[in-house]
Amino acid sequence: MIQWNSAASLPGMVEAGKRGKKSPVTHKTTRARAARPLVTALGEYAIDERRGFVPGEDPVDALPARYRPWEDVAGNIAALIMTGRLRAAIASMPVLTPDGLASGGERERAMLLLSCLANAYVHGTGPLARTLPAPVARPLYELARLLDRAPIVSHASIVLNNWRRIDAAEPLSMSNADTQLTFLGGVDEKWFYLATVGVELSGAPGLPLLVQAQHAVAAEDHARLAEALLGLAKVLGRVTEAVLDVERWCDPYVFYHRIRPFLTGWPAPGLRFEGVDREPLVLAGGSAAQSSLIQAFDAGLDVEHRDELTAGFLTGMRAYMPGPHRRFLQDLESGPSVRDFAARHREELPRLSEAYNAAVSGLARLRAQHIGITGRYINRFEQGADAKGTGGSDFIGFLRRSREETVERLLP
Repeated sequence: MIQWNSAASLPGMVEAGKRGKKSPVTHKTTRARAARPLVTALGEYAIDERRGFVPGEDPVDALPARYRPWEDVAGNIAALIMTGRLRAAIASMPVLTPDGLASGGERERAMLLLSCLANAYVHGTGPLARTLPAPVARPLYELARLLDRAPIVSHASIVLNNWRRIDAAEPLSMSNADTQLTFLGGVDEKWFYLATVGVELSGAPGLPLLVQAQHAVAAEDHARLAEALLGLAKVLGRVTEAVLDVERWCDPYVFYHRIRPFLTGWPAPGLRFEGVDREPLVLAGGSAAQSSLIQAFDAGLDVEHRDELTAGFLTGMRAYMPGPHRRFLQDLESGPSVRDFAARHREELPRLSEAYNAAVSGLARLRAQHIGITGRYINRFEQGADAKGTGGSDFIGFLRRSREETVERLLP
């Protein structure tokens, strides 16, 4: 079981680098990389060949009848928030246990419902709540232990497992998807989550290429490695386009004032879980860094983040990822170094280093656009009144340093 990160409030998935108190996790250091790849089949890490980190099976859209109280309150969450009835509705629910959830899909559905109810209880009505009632606290805490991730709204629930196909006969796409659950509803909130699904889908073809690159290094197959790297550059271009697509239907003002607050974490002194014997939890809110996608590109391209501003935060965000995806990142960053191989052969095979640089440049451009969109969606509303944000943290500095560390890996 991993230790949940205790970073303070990190609201908003666009706001990847916003930090509160310094995370206790150990910063990444340069590690010895194996000569042979550790990753063979993506399926061993719950990664779908077509959808990537998005589940290969559509999310469950309803729990068994026993869990009707969770479904009923979550189904009315917007009205209950608007009328100020949410906290009373949650407190009056029966205390149920997740032991009747028969499948991984049902457990993910329950995690989505309970974590959204928890965040809505804390942030949705009146002053910030400091105690989460047992009807949500106990099953959410137990479910989080079963799923091996933090008991709060995260990318894994609100994005990866929060969609349905409009037409089940057609493939999942941005023209064939709707959300299952929102806090206040409306096209802006729906699109923010769905556009993030689109980012994941656009990056999915890059995951087998990352594996191919490491196997090509092990086999000293220069042509196959160059092919994989150039393919990654194209994929990263499509990921960047998908990131910018969030602006099509999600207005920055609506995001900042009506969506972002419900994705906020629980700052010190933390949230007490009623009926759970432990200290209050201080947890990060939803963050783009909780997606395994960009960290996978870092791991596969050997882009290191060792700065105090970036390393601990990125490592800490893995506590919010699904366990198999976390394992994938660990195994990928422990495999052969694509960068070292390209560097060793740059004199006799300049095309190889050019292909590597094309991929890393694509990742740097993605991070540059992320800085821009963060400014439009968050920083513009905090200038003057609270330029540092809710946690007194420099999230723009994080994003800029992440981009600088990416550029620093380009081969001369």
